[in-house]
This record gives sequence, C-alpha cells and structure tokens, in this order.
Amino acid sequence: MRRFFRKRLPAFLLTMIMVMTMVPAVSAKSSADIEYKVDAGEVVNFDISKFTDYYDENRDDNLSYLRFTSASGLDSCGQLYAYDYSRDEVTLDEDDLGSAYFYVSRSDMSRGDYRLNGMNFLAGKRSNGEMVDLTFQMRGDNGGKLTGILRIVIGKTSGSSKGDITYTVKPGEEVVFSDEDFSNAYDKAGGSGTMKYVAFEKPSSDYSDAGTIYSRYGKRNATSFTRSELDDYKFYYGDSDYGDYDLDELSFVADKSFSGSIEITFKAYGGKNNKTSDSVTGTLKITSSKSGSSKGDITYTVKAGEEVAFDDDDFEKIYENSSCTGSFKYVEFSRPDSAFNDAGTLYSRYGKRNETAFTRSSLSSNKFYYGDSDYGDYDLDELSFVADRTFSGSVELSFTAYGGTGTRTNQNVTGTLVIATGKTGSSTTKGDITYTVKAGDEVAFDDDDFEKFYNNSSCSGTLKYVEFSRPDSAFNNAGTLYSRYGKRNETAFTRSSLSSNKFYYGDSDYGDYDLDELSFVADRTFSGSITLSFTLYGGKNSKCDQSTTGTLVITTGTSAVTSRYVGNIRYNTTPNTALQINANDIARLFRKYTSGGSLQYLTLTSVPATGSLYYNYYNASKYGATRTQLTASMAGSMIFSYSPASASEYDLSELTYIPSGSNYCTALTFTGYSSSGTAVSATILISVTASPVSEVYSVTTKGTSVNFPANSVYSAVASATGFGLSSIQLLELPASTAGVLYVGSYAADTTSAYSYGSDTDSMSQLRFIPNSGFTGSVSIPYVALSSSGTALGAGVVSIGVVDSVKKFTDISTSTWCYKYVTELAGANVISGYSNGTFQEKNTITYGAALKLIMLAAGYGEQAPTVKGSPFSGYLAKAKAAGLVSGNPKLNGPITRLQIAQIAAKALKLSTTGLPSKKPFTDTNDVYVQALNAAGIIEGYFSNGTSTYKPNNTLTRGQVSAIVWRMKNSVQ
Repeated sequence: MRRFFRKRLPAFLLTMIMVMTMVPAVSAKSSADIEYKVDAGEVVNFDISKFTDYYDENRDDNLSYLRFTSASGLDSCGQLYAYDYSRDEVTLDEDDLGSAYFYVSRSDMSRGDYRLNGMNFLAGKRSNGEMVDLTFQMRGDNGGKLTGILRIVIGKTSGSSKGDITYTVKPGEEVVFSDEDFSNAYDKAGGSGTMKYVAFEKPSSDYSDAGTIYSRYGKRNATSFTRSELDDYKFYYGDSDYGDYDLDELSFVADKSFSGSIEITFKAYGGKNNKTSDSVTGTLKITSSKSGSSKGDITYTVKAGEEVAFDDDDFEKIYENSSCTGSFKYVEFSRPDSAFNDAGTLYSRYGKRNETAFTRSSLSSNKFYYGDSDYGDYDLDELSFVADRTFSGSVELSFTAYGGTGTRTNQNVTGTLVIATGKTGSSTTKGDITYTVKAGDEVAFDDDDFEKFYNNSSCSGTLKYVEFSRPDSAFNNAGTLYSRYGKRNETAFTRSSLSSNKFYYGDSDYGDYDLDELSFVADRTFSGSITLSFTLYGGKNSKCDQSTTGTLVITTGTSAVTSRYVGNIRYNTTPNTALQINANDIARLFRKYTSGGSLQYLTLTSVPATGSLYYNYYNASKYGATRTQLTASMAGSMIFSYSPASASEYDLSELTYIPSGSNYCTALTFTGYSSSGTAVSATILISVTASPVSEVYSVTTKGTSVNFPANSVYSAVASATGFGLSSIQLLELPASTAGVLYVGSYAADTTSAYSYGSDTDSMSQLRFIPNSGFTGSVSIPYVALSSSGTALGAGVVSIGVVDSVKKFTDISTSTWCYKYVTELAGANVISGYSNGTFQEKNTITYGAALKLIMLAAGYGEQAPTVKGSPFSGYLAKAKAAGLVSGNPKLNGPITRLQIAQIAAKALKLSTTGLPSKKPFTDTNDVYVQALNAAGIIEGYFSNGTSTYKPNNTLTRGQVSAIVWRMKNSVQ
C-alpha cells in the first residue's frame, strides 16, 4: 500500500509538511468531527467505529489508516496511548504524531505503525476545563481522502437538563425502566400531544465498564445492547408500533464494579394523533448506590487453582430465613461484573459427563433448580467454581432465590454469594514434578515421574490415571499441551479440555489419553514458568479409591533462538501470481496421516494473515457461490467438499490465494474429515518471493554422508528475494527409514533457527547421514529467516542417494531434469545413448516410455520377444498384465493420455473414490484423473481452467520427471 511521510523528518521540514497537509482535501466541520469527554485524571478509550462511521458517511471506500497532522494541547493536558505492531502499549507525544500511522487492520501494518483500535487518552489530574484538538487525515483502501478534528474535552462537562430521569442501582444488580418516566419527561419539556417512542444517542465509552441495557432481561427473547447498537433502535411507548422494542421492558444491569454514574442522552418523539413531528431531548442518569452486605449471604473459600462445590442447602437456608412463604424452587444469578472473567469459571458437573462452563452472560440466562424440582435448567447442587491460579481477593455473585406454595414461584429473596481465596501455601511440595523447556521447543512428559510421585505418597496400590485441574489464563500465553504431538491423531488441549480428560498410566484403560504421550510445546515468547495442578488416582486391583495431589511446573531453560513456522503442505508463488490450492495435495496428506483414510470435506480454521483467499476466484465454477473473498469470521462456517455432489456445495478445488507484497510466508490452517468422522488438522504454508526460490540439489552415493549446502541455500534465497538470510528453520526432517539429519553430534529439529555462519548451531554444521542400504530421494523443506526472525520465503534442499553417480555429457546440474535423470540412472531405470548423451529434448518413443514405466513400477527387466525389437518383451508383459491392449507402434511417439493410462494401471491405482469434479476440461479419462490425484502428473492451468492436452507427445526429460514421481510413490 502506498504510504506517505514514512521516515522521521527534521523538525523544520515536519512543520512545513504539517502546515501544508492541514489544507483539507475536503473541508472539515468548523467544530469537532469526533468528540470525547473525560474527567480530569480519568481515561477515555477511543472507539474505532467513530472513525470508520465518520469516514463511511463521507466516502465510498473503506478507511485504511489515518495520521495526525497537528496537535493542540496534547502534551500539557494528558497522555496519548496506542498499541504498536507487537501489540505493546506505547506512549505518544505531539512530536511522535507527525510520523505515526494508525491502521484499522493489523494485517496492513508494518513495524513502526500503530493500531487505531485500542487508542486511549489519560487526562491530567489538573486539566479540568481544558481541551485537546487533534487534526487528522484519513486514507481509504481505494484512494479516498478525508480530514477532520478529534476533540477531547476534559472536566465535568455534562449537566442536567429539564426532563432528566435518574435511576439508582446497586453494583451487580438490575434497575427496571418505567416508560411513564419518559412520558412525564416529554410532557414537562413541552412536547405536544402524546409521546410515541424514545431514541437513545450512542453512550460514551464509560457505558462499557458500567453495565448493560437489556430488553426483557432474564426472560425469553432477552436482548442486550452494546454502545454501537443502542442508538440503532427505537423504543416505543405503551401499545404504539413506533419502534423496535417496548420501552417498558428495558432495564440496566450494573457491573459489580460500577461506581459513580453514567448519562445517556435521549430524544423523546411524539405529537398529536399519529404524528411524531415533535421531540424533546433529555438525559437518563444511572447512579450507583452502596451495595452493602445483605442478610443470609453465602461465603465459599477456595485456593487459587482449585475447585469449590456449591451446596444447595445453603441457598435453601437463605430462602427459609427470609419472609418468603412456601418452599424454595430455584435460583437465578445476576450477570457478574468483568472481574469474574479473571477470577475463574463456574461449572455445572465439573469434570463429569455433560460438563457445562458458564460465561457471564450465560450464567444470568439460566435457572438453577433446588432438589428434584423441574423449575430450571441445571441442578443447583452440581455447581462449582474453579479458581484461576492467579485468583486472589474475592468475587461476588448476586442471586435471587424463588419459591412459593404449590406450583407457584411468586416469592423471592435476594442475596450475595461471596467466593474468596484461602491461603494457598507453597507452590513447591514434596513430589512435585518440574520440566524445563526452551522457548519454542517441546518437552515430553514421562509417566514414570507421576508414578514415582504416587508411590512416594501415602496412597496404596498402583497408579491408574491423572487428572489436571483447569490451568489459569497464563497457560494460554505459555504454550500448548499435546497428545501425540507431530504424530497421527495429534490432539491439542485447551484449558477447559485439559481438565475434562483423564490420562492413563501404562497399559490401563482408566482414561482418555496415554500419559506417556503428552508433551508441552512452549510459545516462542514463553519465559518464566507455569504450574499445572494434578490429582493422581489409583488403588488395589481395579479400584481407584486412592488419590493424591501435586503440581507440575514447566519452566524455561537456557534461551535459544527458535522458530515455529509449520507447513504440512507447502506452496511457492510470486507477487501478482494467483495460487490455486490443490485439493489432491490435501487428500494425499489425509491418507498419509490416517493410513489410507479418504478425505470427504474440510473446514478452514484460519485464513492467511497476508494476502487474500478467494473461493471461485475466476468465477468459472458451477459449485457453491460466485467469487467470494474469505474472511476469518466467515470461513470457519463453510464446508468445502473434496467431491461435491450438488451445485450448492463448495468445491475444495476452488480455493485461490492472491498475494499481497513480496518476500514473506503466510499460513492457511484447516481440519479435514472423513465420512466416518476421522479428523486431521494441518497447515498450508505459502511462500511469496520476488522470484521463485530455486531447489538446491545434492547427490551422494549409498552410505555416504553429505553436508548441508549452506552457501547454495543462501544464494538461492538471495537471488529470489534480494535479501541475505540470517538463519533457516527446517519444516520437515528426513524419514527415519532414509537416515538422520545431524547438527554437530545431535539430531536436528524443526524448531531451532540454524544461523548462516560458523557457530555450533549453524547451517554449515548440518549433515545428512543416510541409513545403510538406503537409496532414493530425500527432501528437506525450510523457511529462510531474516535477522529479526521473520520469514523471507521458503525453499527446499533435495538429496539424492544412489548406488553410483552416472553422468551424461549433455546433462549438468543446471539442467531442469538433472535430479530425475541422475537418480533414475543411478537406480538403473533410465539410460542414455552410446555416445554418452541423454538428449532430454528428444521425443520419447512408445517402447522406451513403456520400459521406463514398467521398471519404475517394479516389473523388472524384460528380454526381447522379437528379434531386433528391444522393447518387445515389455510390450508382451504389459499385454499380459492388462496394461496395454492392441498393437501400438513401439518406435512411434507416445501421447500424454497413453502414458497416464499405462502408468496408472502399472501402479494399480484405484479409479474409484475420485472427486466428482474432473480435474481437466479436455479429458474425462479415469486413469488420467487417478494419476493426477496421486500427484504424479500435472496439467496446464490458466485463468481458472486446467487442461491436460492428452494428445501431446513428450520428451525424454518430461518422461523422466513422471517416472521419477512413480518410483518415489512406490518406495
């Protein structure tokens, strides 16, 4: 994207530029275009929607970013804060603003830019009655320009106007609006006729922290209104139909931390008869009252990180001790304040089947019944609170207990449930387990560590399984706990799912996952330590009547340079070149990870952070929707079928990526499913470089190690990107059947960043040692990293291991098919001419191609059956095996269609289970489709259309590539 004034300029030039840019492209209003009011010493958060709304009202494109061209009173009245590219909050003064850019979307940002979202201003404590004016210039994504003024007024600016309405509410409780109050305000302000409806203006940012306005709070069809939504609706008076919601059904639910007051401006509309030509303006003021402690409050104490169960008899006593008659039926909780989120989580049936966790909103939307009654949604006696590990102090839940005589629930009493932290004690106890991990690395759990802890306790019998308590929120930023990390059926655990499973010891069947297959993968930014509380269960024979608790501490070890790019499937493209995602690549990966399972469909779990992902980009598909750009919010709800059965389904082969910029890597993640529900999650890594990153190829003889070609990798990346790499991260290691890649004396990994230099962990220290007797091809993909650790692009190092290196006088390392010819010749599959040449551009004959295909498929050498016809034996064998019919001319050319038919049959590829959509528009041959699905042949793609050109002939070089893929597919 074009940007202006990207570099910091000298002060005198900056002053000139700011003066010039203050001449607006479109005249700003004489007063402020966006205005905030804030009390001295308080903070006001900027609402990004105010900026986007202002731009949308005046321009047709979308706001991309803005910059402030002048500032008045900022440094003397307070402090401006914003979030930078790394999501760190920074302070900005008047001098900083001249070269700062504030973006709507983080994906458009570069280092040095700031986010428009999250900006806030802290008013000085002595700045009462002062004002800050910030002149800004906006830019749209299609070249639009707009200027304006952001004004911040400091001090007590709001007053009470005639007709004001005031409500008082305790923190955490509800106050119900009365439509008669608004009608009276309308009459007192001189409104004519009768009031018809009320419209509220958008509240200030204080509203977000004070509470929420609801329609039909706690009832069916309850609706909550955000700041942005409140001014979008009309609230009607009485039985009129002049609005969207009944004014008399509105109420305000205060947060538990609500103090002071908030004001919301409203307009009441009315008139005589059916007219609404008259209106008056007023303010609704909501003030907090002191909450105090009510009679009959319940108090529970819980240690940080642990669980405390509710007792329904405690609530029943509250009801019985009140003046209510009849018997207790159920409890409703008021919506907790925001502090509840950081304290812990309320559950029904915690750790059991049908466990349910409640958010602040869902907690207040349900009824919790007492005893065996059916007056609610969940059993009150099955509730418990699980405190976060960082929980301290206390939280309060306001509740109302309902009851009555018979089936009536016309009696109620309110109370407060207080949950407070008890003494937590030392975090280090006898038998605790500690693991150390480098940031970005993996550490595997050892079930023997847990078994030793169990044996050292007073428990009898043997260890059966482990349960972990729900970790605190710090766990999210530390890393991820996995079962079978990097293997088939890999499972990642969230905080909630970790505490919902049992992890069994040894060969027992007392749980869901093998304890010995757990590992923790630390985030690249992980430092310090985290603690996981656990309970070990065991006993004699098949009993699990013994338990002991402990803590597992995971701490960072010596810092090392690590990287965490992932690419199960990898693509390379260049700027302005559309990239088609190959559905067959995903299907093959699915079969690999499920040992032959068939992909049915997938869902996207993320879209690329850079560039754009489209469905039906060329608008040529008959499946699904027309051309659609996929966003993170919508992509997850779309199902992409590998073999769509109807026009309404989305076709997996119609995903197209459009780059934005150059020299970067971005990712697309998905979860694929089979018809039986088997799931595989994986990542597609897309590398965009100025020109393609050349494959770096080395060849060695069987049993001979080969050093990693560090200099060649550096040159390949520099040639493609124009930049020198600082290090690389390997994306995949050689298969264990092929050999081991070492760095020095240790096995290499896929998280370390191997530098371009001569130090211990450098690229030059990498060395591949093939297994004894192994021959074949080894592929080592990598990401090239800059000095800051960001990706410049991705490439691949290939190593051929052959019995002997056979050379041809017309084939060199720069020949495009050098790898294929060298490895096939070393395996005695391919040969050249008697004069030592290979002649890769010559058209290949039917007989020569048939021989190569059969050798690659494992048929072995065939002696001639006709004198003077060297390929006659292969033809005879092919006919007998059903590969060929008729009498083709062995000395004539072979077509691409014939090659595909013979190769697919020779490899015994299945022609069932193929996608319903044919991959090519110029042939429907099932053998062509099967060979394409296997990744052995490709077509010609242009503007959304793929062709195979079945009647074209092939050169010797082209057939060597096909035969090489065949041979490697059967190894």
